Amino acid sequence: MRPVHHPSEPVLADYASGALADGPSLAVSAHLELCLCCRKATRLFEAVGGEMLQEAPPAEMQADALARALARIERPDPSPKPPARHPGPEGLTLPRALAARGIGRRRFVAPGFWVAPVPSQAADGWRTYVLRAPPGMAVPRHGHNGAEYTVILRGAFFDGDSHYAVGDFAECDEDADHQPQAAGPTPCICLITAQGGLRAHVHLPR
Repeated sequence: MRPVHHPSEPVLADYASGALADGPSLAVSAHLELCLCCRKATRLFEAVGGEMLQEAPPAEMQADALARALARIERPDPSPKPPARHPGPEGLTLPRALAARGIGRRRFVAPGFWVAPVPSQAADGWRTYVLRAPPGMAVPRHGHNGAEYTVILRGAFFDGDSHYAVGDFAECDEDADHQPQAAGPTPCICLITAQGGLRAHVHLPR
């Protein structure tokens, strides 16, 4: 099944240029592994960026820049083997970028409902984690203090009238006010990266 929900063009453009933050970059990488059309779009953004660099005015190089570049070229290639892809939670095959990063200890917040942190490579204010929700379970209604990107790794969920399945990429921002719910007969496992935390809705008794 091909993904039907994709990163927006600004997100893909930032990914292609290397301007995307660590957590979002990991989420986009996971989506690209499952989405041919976004891989093609990313290559197009990279090609456009290369053309723009060629047209940019020349910049002064450091005195030792050529020597450092030649040293890297002449360095022997160790030809490392790709790391073995160990199965993730519940036998899930993780996207390569996520498998290389690893997943921390799971913390259960309800029966069958857990979150596990994903190590960050930059202190940039993004929190990245894997979430598992049992079939039919909804997360508490909430809003966001910043952007949030979600990639479905297993199962599916509904967010309002929208259905997200394996490989789909969901984007939320400060205007979001929602309550996603796991759909289908299998648990929903997602990779999520968020900036600024959540705004929980607390309903006081009348």
